Amino acid sequence: MNNNITTPNNAATPAAKKAPQLPSMRQLPLIMRIIMAITPPQLRIAMWHSMCVALCCLATRVRFHYTYDTFPHALLLKCLVEAEQSGGKSFARTMIDGMLMKPLKDRDDDQRRKEQDYRELKQRTGKNETLPAAPKTTIRTCPIAISIAMLVKRADAPQRYFGTPLTLWSFTEEMATVVESNRRAFANIRSIERTSYDLGSTYGNDYLSDQAYSATVDIMQCSLYLGTPNAIDAYADNSFIEGGGVTRTIFVKLPGSLGDEAPEFKHMSNDDRKAIDDMLKLMDDDVYATDGTIQPEHYINMRWLDKTVRRWCDEQRNKVLMNGSLAHDTFYKRSSVSAFREAALCAYLYSLEGVAQADIERRCRQIYLYAAENILDSMLSKWGKRFEDLSRKRMNPESQTRVSVFDKLDNTFTREQLDQLLKQLQLTTQSKVFVSKWKAKGWVKETEKMKYQKVMK
Repeated sequence: MNNNITTPNNAATPAAKKAPQLPSMRQLPLIMRIIMAITPPQLRIAMWHSMCVALCCLATRVRFHYTYDTFPHALLLKCLVEAEQSGGKSFARTMIDGMLMKPLKDRDDDQRRKEQDYRELKQRTGKNETLPAAPKTTIRTCPIAISIAMLVKRADAPQRYFGTPLTLWSFTEEMATVVESNRRAFANIRSIERTSYDLGSTYGNDYLSDQAYSATVDIMQCSLYLGTPNAIDAYADNSFIEGGGVTRTIFVKLPGSLGDEAPEFKHMSNDDRKAIDDMLKLMDDDVYATDGTIQPEHYINMRWLDKTVRRWCDEQRNKVLMNGSLAHDTFYKRSSVSAFREAALCAYLYSLEGVAQADIERRCRQIYLYAAENILDSMLSKWGKRFEDLSRKRMNPESQTRVSVFDKLDNTFTREQLDQLLKQLQLTTQSKVFVSKWKAKGWVKETEKMKYQKVMK
């Protein structure tokens, strides 16, 4: 399996470190190694992130603490997959929504039938007859074109009945249809996508009509959206980029396939399919109790990953100090959060399999580093320049992406030369900020007043 990732922010550096890779195929969690083994190489990155999103939704009772936060996190991920028409997006319909999410969708179908049966009973019941109590249904699969009121209702149901939220699932492989058919509702859903990335972040509506559903709820949602470049750009508009929507999103671009044969999946054996079904059943048992209630939250200790996270984030801060990129500074932080969640998911899956703790920690460190680099690089490639352009219009002058200020300076330089370089690069950060940070890091020393020499080369 080839897991090498292109790193555009390091591409110009001859001695750039080799991009992190996933653990070997046989060391991945069971569900993932079965599916990755049958997936064509060109689709494996997209398959990896898509699987993580779906399995995070199923592991809705898992909680953990992220390195830089005191409050607990849930496994909440969002992924956008971009591909040209007939570019291979159907893998998500068959393997993700059709297979991994099938148990949840089957359960929701049963819940919807109970709702429909009660509606029909209500219509048949006379005014003087007493209706039984409405069924306590919790439906978690929500189409992307769902109304805001219905989405709030779906999110509120488990909180009303069981006192706790459950993660909703939203999927589409044709974003263009939704954007074109219901732009107003889609704009509202994009707003909810921002709040539904974090546990405890609430969204509410309050309607005057008694027929509408009003509530303030903690909407937890995992979403997997696929579309063409135009549809993706319509979804991730300027307000979504500046408002933080893209930083909460894992972006994957499928490779071009001009003149290539269609990607072909290998056959999955009956034994492998049963192994997946058995693992999905174990995950389901951690959510629903036999009496129909919801299981307690399942906390996992991820503190052993903290040193790896801090080390990677320190590396990104050093790069930001050298290149002055606002996009890099903004994007790496949530790239780390999403990568941490993928690692926490895998730690949970490993524990279900009975993998030794030492192996869990070693493999999940690799998974975190792979995901963090991959998510950040994809985000910078897709939205870095637009983010900088929007920052320029807001802050004026422009901040450019991935331009190394430090490397462009001579070994000895003056404050005036640094000011001229910043003006030439149209960066907004003042020269004294760069110098102060570089001196604190031990990268430069002041030899004379306003004159500096590089310590590191």
